[in-house]
Amino acid sequence: MIRPFRRRSGALGLLAGVAIIVIACGGPSLPALTDPDEIVTAALTSTEGAKSVHVEVTLDGSIDADLTGSGTGTSITLTGTTASADVDMAGGRAHATVAVPALLNFNADLIQIGETTYVRTSLGGPQYETMEATDELPVDPTDAAGIFDDVGDLLSTEGVDPVKGDDVDCGGKQCYTVMIELTSDELAALGTGEATDLLPLDVGAASLAFTVRVEKDTYRLAGINAVASLGEGGSLTLDVAFSRWDEPVDISPPPADQIKPAT
Repeated sequence: MIRPFRRRSGALGLLAGVAIIVIACGGPSLPALTDPDEIVTAALTSTEGAKSVHVEVTLDGSIDADLTGSGTGTSITLTGTTASADVDMAGGRAHATVAVPALLNFNADLIQIGETTYVRTSLGGPQYETMEATDELPVDPTDAAGIFDDVGDLLSTEGVDPVKGDDVDCGGKQCYTVMIELTSDELAALGTGEATDLLPLDVGAASLAFTVRVEKDTYRLAGINAVASLGEGGSLTLDVAFSRWDEPVDISPPPADQIKPAT
């Protein structure tokens, strides 16, 4: 289950529950929402029972990263980096592709079937390698709630104040937007944790502008945009778009002749 959104009152929880029932039954348009907490609560609640989703990711910008541990930063351009994935949460399967043109045209293809991951990259040749355990992946497709927990955790943190923005077009629909802006001091107050401690760049001077997009007619989570300013370390813009909620997906292991023999 998704961790409770701490600002959510009983009324908000009831609203989100009714929304799911109305969506499932193909009922009339959902009530218009104006409170940013209500919008985010409805979006996160709608993901709890999701069976599948399609994800599109784009990353632009550049960073100065210390890749060797020598204390000297190297500028890395990430503009044009893309990823896409079909995630079958109900079946514990996923198929993702990644492309990083700026890094020697690197690309990768990943197929997750339960606890088994098949990985093929432009650096490793035409065949897939096999790995066991989903610990190797940034997202476990068998844990639907885990994909969205971080969003709920961030928005429910004390001192984080979401603001409703203007409605926008998203994929031919109208979407609510909810925005958060965090200064470097506010990010520091939230704490960095193990994830950022392991990054090969200095996030101490970072600020973050964060926008959540939610479909008005379904309350489905439509997208997340994050703009991170890292001071002298560069800046990054990440956009994640969600679509095809609960549509059938066909994810199968690669053919046997495309898998490297176990060693």
